[in-house]
This record gives sequence, C-alpha cells and structure tokens, in this order.
Amino acid sequence: MYRLREFMRGRYGLDPLNIFLIVLGCVLTFILSFFSRHYSYRLIGLIPYLFVLFRTLSTNIDARQKENERFMKLWLPIYGFFSVKYKHSKDKEHRYFKCPECKHTLRVPKGKGKIEITCPFCNRKFKKKT
Repeated sequence: MYRLREFMRGRYGLDPLNIFLIVLGCVLTFILSFFSRHYSYRLIGLIPYLFVLFRTLSTNIDARQKENERFMKLWLPIYGFFSVKYKHSKDKEHRYFKCPECKHTLRVPKGKGKIEITCPFCNRKFKKKT
C-alpha cells in the first residue's frame, strides 16, 4: 500500500469527469459488444478507459482541473434538471407550478381543486387546478 501511495503522489487521481468516462466506457463496451460481431468495433469502447488512465496518472494537475471544471459546467445543469424532475415525481402530496412572470417554481398542496396561487417573489396571482 505504501508503494502505491508513493506512486500516486503528485498525480491527479479520480474526479467526476473520470467517473463519467468510466460509465461511458461501460455503456460503449456493452452496446458495441452486443450489436457488433467484429472485434475492431469493440475496441472503440476502450478509448474512454485509456483517457481515464491518462488523466488519473497525469502530473499536470492544473490542466486536469480545468478539464473537470469545463465538464462540470456542462454536467451540472443536466444533472440538476433530472434530479429536480425525479424529486417532484416522488412528492405525492404537492404539485409544482412555474410562475408565469418570474419563472420561480412554486409548490402547492394537491387535491384542493382550482385555487388562486400568489407568487411570493413577484406577487403575481394566477389560477391552477391542483
């Protein structure tokens, strides 16, 4: 364990981009091995793994951090969109509406019929069926 720790000293290691590339490599390997019988197409699934290995063992930490920052700028809005949709789908006691004026998400209780909703941010009133 000591030798591995000494070997990795000064190297970049794992980050969210590397984890994404590992998952991408798994998906590509599965899809290409399932749909393709030719061996050379299956090698395409190894490309993300090679990039992960390169990034993990890299000593140019500043460049790897910049790559990860660019990835996170693209990934966080996508992840946030799906995590909010998932959270709203699990909430069985409330409905979620967007204010037509300021676009804030408002939570109201379900099963109250048609109600008038007042946005606490811009004080706009609108009617919706819950």
